[in-house]
Amino acid sequence: MDPGSSSPSPERVPATDVTPLRWGLGDFLWIYFAGIVASVVGASIGFAITGDTSGHIGALTTALSTFGQFGTWLACLLYIAHSKGRSLRDDFGLTFQLEDWWAPFAGIALFLVGSALIYPLVSIANANQQVVDDLRQAGGAKLAVFAVVASIVAPVCEELLFRGLLLRALRRRMSPEMAVIVQALAFALAHPMLSPTLGDFAVVPALFLLGAVSGVVAVRRGDLSASIMMHIGFNLVTTLLAL
Repeated sequence: MDPGSSSPSPERVPATDVTPLRWGLGDFLWIYFAGIVASVVGASIGFAITGDTSGHIGALTTALSTFGQFGTWLACLLYIAHSKGRSLRDDFGLTFQLEDWWAPFAGIALFLVGSALIYPLVSIANANQQVVDDLRQAGGAKLAVFAVVASIVAPVCEELLFRGLLLRALRRRMSPEMAVIVQALAFALAHPMLSPTLGDFAVVPALFLLGAVSGVVAVRRGDLSASIMMHIGFNLVTTLLAL
């Protein structure tokens, strides 16, 4: 990664826009935990409506929990972009470009490399990620919810939060290289925090790899187009293999 690269800095304000950016690391923290709280509230509502138990979670409970989390993240990011900055595109790099058609294939390659990297750990743990087990047991409407969340919703929202808000906030305080490493570690560890099983901790190196490569691409490109599509490719293989 070249700090002196001529690619546009994500935090640089265009000459025609002098709006100061007032969001930072504190916003990342409260938005992250707001999403977790919304997920728990959504799951609780689902349990109350359907009578689901922790051993059997249906489609409605799954949808309320997952869309509660990611919907809250997106709503909060929209709020701080407009109240403390400019827009999701200008502040965090949300955009999609056809020239990044290669990125999903790069995500698939990252999945294969990451899987080889963690294979010994997964074998020792003798367990899968909780989300993988849930996918294998899902069917019908619940399977459709998982597919949409894993393949589209999660990549967009997680890239916005980690490679958009967190990475750009960190770059104001440290070098691009260190910012990429810190956000990749936060991204990787955030997953087992939500479901602390041996299987989830075993995949941390693979998630760190995805976070680091996506971070490098986001810094070099100045937007999230390629990193979102990379994340989609990574998650798509995970979903298909689990099925």
